[in-house]
Amino acid sequence: MENHPLPPALASSPFQHTIATNLNKTHACEAAIGYKFQNPWLLWEALQAAGSPVAHLGIPRYEVGNLRLAIVGDRILDLLLALHWYPTGQKRVAFDTLRHQTTTNVSFTAVRNRMGMSRYITKAMGAEHTALMSPRTMSATVEAVIGAAYLDGGVGAARLVVGKLGIWEMGGDGGERVLAEL
Repeated sequence: MENHPLPPALASSPFQHTIATNLNKTHACEAAIGYKFQNPWLLWEALQAAGSPVAHLGIPRYEVGNLRLAIVGDRILDLLLALHWYPTGQKRVAFDTLRHQTTTNVSFTAVRNRMGMSRYITKAMGAEHTALMSPRTMSATVEAVIGAAYLDGGVGAARLVVGKLGIWEMGGDGGERVLAEL
């Protein structure tokens, strides 16, 4: 990441080789999600599953992998869903249904399968060579990528990534039109 050198906390890491190896995954993920990060380290962090080698850097920010960004992404996805639902005038149950259809482990596993997201994620130590990834890890990563996009470029960036991930199609009515009006 030529214009974005390693953050100081990572520059002195004994895991520099692992960090460097994962940078290529970050670039490939940017292409897949259709968003170029101004600060690609946010996406890099989003792709670190809990228990990945980054958790052993001794840096509080990274000890839980991508879970901090996943919390941000979860809230932003709720906001985007609410902004999609609100203009419809439908009852609250319609929002709850939309949220359930789009934010379950099953729907995020569908994102993984369609987008091939597994190949970009740095898995937990000991799980690097397993083909399977838990639905919980996949959900956290999808939410973390959304959170990273929001922190990098605001609501518009998060909206773009959510659309590219195909999350709106899981809601059953192609919610991109309403969100495009934001």
